[in-house]
Amino acid sequence: MRAINKGEEPSVLTEYRTGQNTEYNGPEFTRVKERLRESLLEEQGHLCAYCMQRITITTMKVEHWHCQSRYPGEQLQYQNLLACCKGNESEKPGKQHCDTRKGDVDILYNPANPEHHNRLQIRFEGDGTIRSDDTVFDDQINCILNLNYSRLQRNRKEVIASVHKGLNRNSETRPNAEIRRLIEKWNTPDACGHLREYCGVAIYYLQKRLRGGLS
Repeated sequence: MRAINKGEEPSVLTEYRTGQNTEYNGPEFTRVKERLRESLLEEQGHLCAYCMQRITITTMKVEHWHCQSRYPGEQLQYQNLLACCKGNESEKPGKQHCDTRKGDVDILYNPANPEHHNRLQIRFEGDGTIRSDDTVFDDQINCILNLNYSRLQRNRKEVIASVHKGLNRNSETRPNAEIRRLIEKWNTPDACGHLREYCGVAIYYLQKRLRGGLS
């Protein structure tokens, strides 16, 4: 999970919302949903809002941070919408994660809400475990989003190992300027607008290295 900076909502969504008898997945919503998906992918660098694995227009789902069943007034509010992976939706609940596991359950923080960015308190341990210093949110990361599902944890561990190996190749120490360049590289989408998978993990590790928190 990483902080997401929302852009302007697609104009087709604005127009649709101001019409008559409009609802999410209503009869006239198909073309709006296509553009909505594209917009969410673009602003998230084509990564799942929760686990940060790669998603595409065909492998994503639109997540309502506040669910539609209890918050119908927010079903078309762009700030409430995120792009997520399908989270092993055909598997048993213990193997599901992200929005598929979350369902209609509320969680404390929305990664796309600027007011929540400093409250996420996300950190990544060397074994790939994701934690939050907020004990309630930490429990939700595990029990509601299942972000420490074994495959996700293993993938994050591999990213940390790769960054660590790169930093220590041919040198015991790296200048801070070089570490900053690496952080910028992980923060920058490629020519297709894609961020690298699990970029938030690499950035956390590099920032900690920059502060002298890692040897």
